Amino acid sequence: MLLSRFADNAFWMGRYMERAESLARLLMVTESFAADQESDEAWAPILQVFADAEAFAERDKPLTALNVARFYLSDAANANSVIYAATMAKENARSLRHLLSTESWRQVSLFQKSVAALQKRRFALSKMSEICADIRDGSCTLRGVLDATCYRDEVWRFQQLGAALERADQSTRLIDIKYFRFDREDDDEAAPPDVAWWNTLLRSASGYHAFQRRYSFNADPADAARFLICDKHLPLSVTNAVEAACTQLASLDEDFDARPGPFVARAAEALRERLAAPPARLSGRTLHRYLDQIQREIIALANALDDRYFSPA
Repeated sequence: MLLSRFADNAFWMGRYMERAESLARLLMVTESFAADQESDEAWAPILQVFADAEAFAERDKPLTALNVARFYLSDAANANSVIYAATMAKENARSLRHLLSTESWRQVSLFQKSVAALQKRRFALSKMSEICADIRDGSCTLRGVLDATCYRDEVWRFQQLGAALERADQSTRLIDIKYFRFDREDDDEAAPPDVAWWNTLLRSASGYHAFQRRYSFNADPADAARFLICDKHLPLSVTNAVEAACTQLASLDEDFDARPGPFVARAAEALRERLAAPPARLSGRTLHRYLDQIQREIIALANALDDRYFSPA
């Protein structure tokens, strides 16, 4: 039977690995969104989505595109940065070294080393897409090595569970980057994102061509939102990620006698029911509040998992 501390390490290794890739994806979208705007305020939404405005202000640096990018790429004191996520993924993997394949440990170390090099690198915004693409490629390579070499035991299941839950959470933040402001505005449809922005978002989620196959003509932005949230066949959709997490929970129960228990089962079912019944139209205030509800359900599930598996009374 796997010790709870190792289950916790595997779970958070998966979450931090996924977070590093997702942050790179979100930075690419923000950079693309800000490219056509003169003001550096275009980078403020990412601070709001992660509730990092106060933490960024503590750095006592002006709100510029470059400072925000560095805050999320190479600021090791920022828990929502790529370097922090990569470092924590390695630290959790270190605790599991005797339970991981040699190839997996080596790739985790190489990935963290490549990200750590950003702290010594002077980069311009013109290199942002290239840097983020390298992070995503490194993350995909790491995922492939894990998939190809790891034994399918409880460690693997908890790692996959953590990655899936983080993917679901980060996908909601990616979509919400243009909608968080509706918490403060009265106009439900104030300056909605245009089709070009949704195309950028779909491409960042590797879903543009799949979306074109589903919605060939006269696609509406609400269709893109629904696709990224509800389509069970898109790997980076919220629904696909949640179903992947539930699959791992079922395997822990059936194959390893690690029963989720009633609280985890109830939280998982509440999240699935929320995703199965989206609002009729996903736009404006309605979309933001729906994404906020999903995030709260994901947090509730993560808390239930912690109580059941990682911090049992």
